[in-house]
Amino acid sequence: MDIKQYAHENHVPIMLDDGLDFLLTYIQEHDIKTILEIGTAIGYSSMQMAKLNNDIRIDTLEINPKMYELALQNIKDAKMDQQITCHLIDALDFNSNKQYDLIFVDGAKGKYRRYLEHFLPNSKLFIFDNLEFHGIVDNPELTNNRNTKSLVKKIRIFRDEILKDPNFSCEYHKDIGDGVLVLKVNQY
Repeated sequence: MDIKQYAHENHVPIMLDDGLDFLLTYIQEHDIKTILEIGTAIGYSSMQMAKLNNDIRIDTLEINPKMYELALQNIKDAKMDQQITCHLIDALDFNSNKQYDLIFVDGAKGKYRRYLEHFLPNSKLFIFDNLEFHGIVDNPELTNNRNTKSLVKKIRIFRDEILKDPNFSCEYHKDIGDGVLVLKVNQY
């Protein structure tokens, strides 16, 4: 069974196809070689990024031990373990002096602001996924779940604040994937 099929059958969230296509095209067009990924899941997106170029190196962070083990196995089976290094750790506990060409954020949505602040010393370029959260961010009445309402409120606050912040230049692609934001650091 391929990884994408496994994700679908086991309800593992992976990037929507058009969001992933956007990310991969961006990486190619900007000659990105070093990537920090927040939110490994089963390794699908990191493997897709690594396939673009043998010179790409990825550090990917996962907090869930089961997902981490699955990702390790998938990456090993694909013979990409020289390109992709998985870390079993909460992203906010990961500290590095490394400079990355790109930080791709697809972890806990309610922590996006904290991830940005934590990793500002490590990159001038971030891409965030899921800023629409299935259309619920702008239409919270689509859910009755209190936790989901709280989450989408955090996403909306992050998105709206970041788009107005003069320290960043942002391109927001509401209709790509589940809402993709490209953020370039102007100053900080």
